[in-house]
Amino acid sequence: MISATVIPEPDLEFGCAGRQVEQRRGIVLHGPADVEMEGRKSEIHVGVVGPTAFVHELVEWLTECCEGIVGKPSRFEDLFPAFPGCSPTLGFLTALKTPKEAQRDLSKRRLRSIQDATTDVGRIAAAVTICADEVRALHERAAVDVVMVIRPDGVPAGVPQEAATGGDFHDLLKAELITTQRPVQVIRPATWRGGRGVEDQATCAWNLFTALYYKAGGKPWRLVRSHNKPTRCYVGVSFTKSDAGEQLLTSVAQVFNELGDGVIVRGGLAKRSGADRQPHLSREDAAALLSAALARYKSEHKTLPAAVSLHKASSFSDEERAGFLQARDKSQLSECELLWITHAERAMLIRGTEYHPPLRGTLLTLNEDEHALYTHGSVPFYKTYPGLYVPRTLGIRTVLTERSIEEISAEILALTKLNWNRARLDGKKPITLLTAQRVGHILRHVPAHVTPAPSYANYM
Repeated sequence: MISATVIPEPDLEFGCAGRQVEQRRGIVLHGPADVEMEGRKSEIHVGVVGPTAFVHELVEWLTECCEGIVGKPSRFEDLFPAFPGCSPTLGFLTALKTPKEAQRDLSKRRLRSIQDATTDVGRIAAAVTICADEVRALHERAAVDVVMVIRPDGVPAGVPQEAATGGDFHDLLKAELITTQRPVQVIRPATWRGGRGVEDQATCAWNLFTALYYKAGGKPWRLVRSHNKPTRCYVGVSFTKSDAGEQLLTSVAQVFNELGDGVIVRGGLAKRSGADRQPHLSREDAAALLSAALARYKSEHKTLPAAVSLHKASSFSDEERAGFLQARDKSQLSECELLWITHAERAMLIRGTEYHPPLRGTLLTLNEDEHALYTHGSVPFYKTYPGLYVPRTLGIRTVLTERSIEEISAEILALTKLNWNRARLDGKKPITLLTAQRVGHILRHVPAHVTPAPSYANYM
């Protein structure tokens, strides 16, 4: 029987166990989640690589942001709040430093090989080589937490992935630097200059400083802790096209804890099924992927979780299900939920007679195993719908679960907020699958014999 309900917006946890439903409001009221944690950094050191004039502009803009940016004039004040600044007493409660010795200027002469290239592929390749070399040189002379790389003029965002050397500047640069210890933040001049298609300056500052804080090892916010429930980690399994053959896809597992700390594991090859045209792993490779993900999780966090929520962007074959449960038993987990999360269900709802978008959190149950969840929709906190297009649901197919669909849906809603590139209540996908394609595209350019950095911060 078809039914609909609205899942309340789940809280997030911030500093001193303060709670709020919205990320930016929580930071302003309570500070970041790690404010009382041992080893938290009181300063974040940021390096900068880019064309000479751009480096100067970016450093100036970061300095202005640290002093605060007024919000966009709007009747929706909660949707466009001011950026409070970034200092030991404001915002993320840390000082952002851009030391002179950690700034690498790229002269016009140094960039000439980009202009001399005759194809987009050549220009991207030249830019990646130049910027990667400068990042490595910066690390040799300065200790920083994050390196910001300004994409040079004349470098296209990307070329089709289908091309033999296809890919974009962001992915290829991340792949080239995937063994370096410190993360990279790619930025365009339009971010601080503004212009068509760019969000207001306060929103840009919120998104950028959230990303920088996380990449520097900070914990902006976390899922609410439940002391009477077993510890749980969240695993996303996705696939990306392999160079080994048209029907083969590389599997990737993305593993997150309740703090949003993420690790990445590359698995074996999946084969596209002739029956449903979806990628599937063998039983052995499914078991190996989840076992490797849990081993990497234990290596990073010094303990195994008691339960796992595994999200997959395609259906589960019987072999995959058996393999994942084999890994569950091997690691002695108390629970391993298997959820097939689709990009969109065909079912849609309309709210009221004036065709308002459904509320974020609206859950439509189609049958016992098929559900549609509006993770993107009208947000009461903002008093409006923050999107540009008609919202579509996220499909949830329950393959193996022990909890209610309401509890699972609330968890998925909360996981859409662990997006360190966007501090707002308009995320559609949970963090387990949000960047699955991007991570896969980066790893596609990393040779099999190279062991990539495990931290999710190196991929975002």
